[in-house]
Amino acid sequence: MHYLTDRKRAEGKGSVAHGADHQLQVTYSSYMMTALVILFLFRIAPLIGAPYEVVVEGLTRPFNMVIMGLFVVSTTYHWRFNIKKVFEDYVPHGWDFAGMIITTALGWFFCGLGLFALVKILIASMIVPV
Repeated sequence: MHYLTDRKRAEGKGSVAHGADHQLQVTYSSYMMTALVILFLFRIAPLIGAPYEVVVEGLTRPFNMVIMGLFVVSTTYHWRFNIKKVFEDYVPHGWDFAGMIITTALGWFFCGLGLFALVKILIASMIVPV
């Protein structure tokens, strides 16, 4: 007769395998996002509502361009990582995979769109100086 204890049956099936890792990744991503949001508020937010020339001149500064690029990429990563957990936990099985694929594709599409806009601003400022 083969007897399995409750602990032996539960081994490898709980959240201890990847739940703590997910929590650490979300925590680290949140810390990074906090720093980027603070930098964004002080460096990029004052450009909102400014004339086009002022915005282009402000965004073509290397530090501001790096902050904006990191902000676009990290928000996409953070959003995609967390929306994946929402689909895993709350969407019925079968629809969760399709939802994750669609939201991941949309997330990276908007990330590429944001980075394309930054590169376009940078190249336009090199060709026609403001």
